[in-house]
This record gives sequence, structure tokens and C-alpha cells, in this order.
Amino acid sequence: MEKKILKGIAVGLALVSMTLFALYVNRSDPYGSLPGKRLVGEESTEPVDDWSFVEQYRRVTVEVRPSNPYSVFAGYVLMEKDLYISSAHSRWAQFLREDSNMRIRLGEKLYPVRATQVEEPDHLEQVHRAYTGRYPNRTMEEAAGRWFFRLESC
Repeated sequence: MEKKILKGIAVGLALVSMTLFALYVNRSDPYGSLPGKRLVGEESTEPVDDWSFVEQYRRVTVEVRPSNPYSVFAGYVLMEKDLYISSAHSRWAQFLREDSNMRIRLGEKLYPVRATQVEEPDHLEQVHRAYTGRYPNRTMEEAAGRWFFRLESC
């Protein structure tokens, strides 16, 4: 009797594991802190000059490494009409440093963009101030430990 129960539990766990694995392998969107793959949505063909409409979203979804898409949720900073994303030296940001072509999803729309890492000290300080203004629980020291990328429409 005990063996039947244990066998039933083992079969149940195996089925759950296979289902979770299949869902993980076939995912598109990120889920929590798990990265996704190629994002789905309506592709925008119009270039964006003013990103201020992004303020209606709490966070954005970014897709980097076009050859093998890798997508994550990211925080952003808006300075005037320019959009910046940041990362604490994560895997996706490393991919972005290797290939600046990416897509960003806002709502159901996908925007092809090119990311440029902000490295000029005065510009970087302005972005740090904007970042700590948007995220008041972050300090300037924490901002200084992050990479920031300015996004431009392709």
C-alpha cells in the first residue's frame, strides 16, 4: 500500500516537473525574475522621438540579443523626452553591451530601439539624479553602481 502511494506521488511529481519544464522552454514573456525569450506584441514601425508616454507604465519589458532573444522586466528613467533603462551589471545588460540592438515593449506594442551606454560623466550624473528621483529609495551610490542605456528608435 505504501509503495502504491509513493509511486503515485513520484508519477505526480514527474508530470508536474515535465509540465513546468515545457512551459519554461516555450515561454516568451519573462515571469517574475525568470527571463523570457522573444516578446510578442504588435510591432511599431513609426520612430519615436518623444518617449514621455512611457510614464503610464510602471516598468518596461526589454528584449536583448536578437540572435537568441532574452527578455526581462526593467526599470526606466525618463529625462525630458529621452528614455533610459538601467541594470546592476546583469546578464541581459552584458548582452546589450555586446549588441546594442533590442526591442522594448510598452503595453502591447513593440518598439525596435538601439541602446547606447551612458558613459560621459556629466550626462551620467544627470541620469543618476533622475534615477534617484524616480526611485527615492535608491541612493546616488547605488545609482553609480548601475549601467544606464539611452534608447533611440530605429
